[in-house]
Amino acid sequence: MKRPGFLIVWPAHLDSSKTRGQGRRLPVSRAVKQPSLKEVWQAAMSLGYSPETKEKAALSGSPWEKTGYVTIKKTGQRSVVLKGLASEIVKTRQKEAQTAEPKKR
Repeated sequence: MKRPGFLIVWPAHLDSSKTRGQGRRLPVSRAVKQPSLKEVWQAAMSLGYSPETKEKAALSGSPWEKTGYVTIKKTGQRSVVLKGLASEIVKTRQKEAQTAEPKKR
């Protein structure tokens, strides 16, 4: 599973509902509530990374949750990449919420 020069990003790394012991790598204020593998992949694409996904893989601390992970070529520190991914997920969720709301007259 180790790939030199690549970062492995699990959705749990960005999940505000998880504790640090359960795999969260960001402060709760920066984390996102229950991100999906697809959202992490889309955020990585929009930030210009070329992500690869591995579905049905489990983080070692919770082998019953087969969330999968995204592999990204390492361009900087892990914390900086994770913060960028989380903020991009927030932006896309806000855009989706705005388009889903009917406009009032």
